Amino acid sequence: MSRSQLEKLSILNTANFSNHFTFSVVQEGSDEASRQVLSIEPASAPIIEDGQTIILTKNYDLTVSGLFKEDTISSLQTLADNRTSLVFGGFGLGGQILQLEGAMNVNQIFSETASFRFNSPREAKGGYDITTVSPLHAHTGTGKHTSGLSYSTNGFALYKWGDQDSSGIADGWTVTGTDTTTSFSNSIQVIDSGSSTLTMTRDVYLPFDGRAIYFNIKTNTGDAPTGTVNIQLISYTDDGSTPDVTGSAVPVTAADTAYQATVSPSSSAKMVRAIISLASGADLEFKEPTLELDSTYNFVEFNT
Repeated sequence: MSRSQLEKLSILNTANFSNHFTFSVVQEGSDEASRQVLSIEPASAPIIEDGQTIILTKNYDLTVSGLFKEDTISSLQTLADNRTSLVFGGFGLGGQILQLEGAMNVNQIFSETASFRFNSPREAKGGYDITTVSPLHAHTGTGKHTSGLSYSTNGFALYKWGDQDSSGIADGWTVTGTDTTTSFSNSIQVIDSGSSTLTMTRDVYLPFDGRAIYFNIKTNTGDAPTGTVNIQLISYTDDGSTPDVTGSAVPVTAADTAYQATVSPSSSAKMVRAIISLASGADLEFKEPTLELDSTYNFVEFNT
């Protein structure tokens, strides 16, 4: 169905941030250069009905091969042997952002040349895990893509923009505060800080290299924010304790308006945090957030 090459890839064990690796496309003479390919292919035998091909499941796979240092090979081999849950982040050649969760397999090691090949395969039906209600089957979805993978220009697309578990908070996001009120309906997220402050966040792990990252939201039509509301991006060299680069806070003040915050993380960064902050007595209604490599706001999801 499709094969895409990544120009840069990061692998992180979020339980131990010292297990962090980055890989770049092959360049002559470069150290630990590699080739990263994402493929999506039919898995099950297609069913033909009335001349139509129906694919029940798909194989999603990220394959990395290249020349690596001995200590890198040893560390990756240990993660593979232990079936450690990892997060993979990548930049595609066309501005796409890869988000992938899961374990990795080691395929080949050639000690005489230090060449190494590993992958992270999975089979899934595609699309998002959504809530379904029927007399025969009721299912509360997670909102996450069924493959545990997304590859699009929106770095938030691992989760569908929605609230599948009816928690009042968009899937994949976290809200903190002591007197908060939240609701989600008709693709609109409503957050109210009450008598305290409120922070809504989303963490994304990528192979940062100094390029700009853009965080966008769109406020609801006819419902301007009240009080002090800001959006911001901060990159971190760890799990959120040590800032790498702090982007400027951008005030959100009007209804039916797109707002954008940006930051340019250094190569030392391991994650970026998108932040929506409300002062006491503030509220906000918004929709369709994105994390992009391009400054042009374009909300998309990964429905493959």
